[in-house]
Amino acid sequence: MADDSDFQTEMQAIHQQVGRWFDAFVGSPQYQPLTEIQREKAPGIIRFFAEYSFSYIGAAPEQWNRGVLEECCLEILPRKMSAELAFFQAVAPVLAAFLDFLASQSWLSNARELSTIVKGFHKQIVTASQDGSNWGPAKAFIMAAERAGVNTCDQQAMSQFLVEHNLRQIVRMEAQQAVLIAPPTYVTALATPFRHAQTKPGRNDPCPCGSGKKYKRCCGA
Repeated sequence: MADDSDFQTEMQAIHQQVGRWFDAFVGSPQYQPLTEIQREKAPGIIRFFAEYSFSYIGAAPEQWNRGVLEECCLEILPRKMSAELAFFQAVAPVLAAFLDFLASQSWLSNARELSTIVKGFHKQIVTASQDGSNWGPAKAFIMAAERAGVNTCDQQAMSQFLVEHNLRQIVRMEAQQAVLIAPPTYVTALATPFRHAQTKPGRNDPCPCGSGKKYKRCCGA
């Protein structure tokens, strides 16, 4: 319990710190060039970047570096965030502008370098976010619900979709298992009896039974 309490305390302090930075960022020259959509997504992008960096990597803002940027932007956010394409298209521009602002205020020593790095991640972030093989189970479920037209904010609708989703998964697994254990099917041709053509021996020929007698005095009698 103590460890969880310490984590929550640190996480709250990070949210407060980054929140103050963001409030100042909104009135800065670095914020102004952002598009309307990028500004709309900016609070969530910065909040989740700070939160996931600490939750999954253990990095507070003062510990942000290239490795943290790469892991969080290219792996964790695409895997965990159930967001539309526009969100991921805004990640690199928003973070780059935010880091440029931090550099202008001398609030983060390596912020300028990190801004340049994250700009180079733009295409990779978008590509990774749309690759279903990168998604965690929770994101895969949410994205499936959205594709099915389910209102993900409606708890009752999501509960119903979860039941249907699980049933489909069970049916799919049972079908796959049936294919794996089904006996092989063989096509067997009907056997046609093979008969040796035989020529009837002459009456004075040796009997084919091997008795040594003439046929007329043995089997041909």
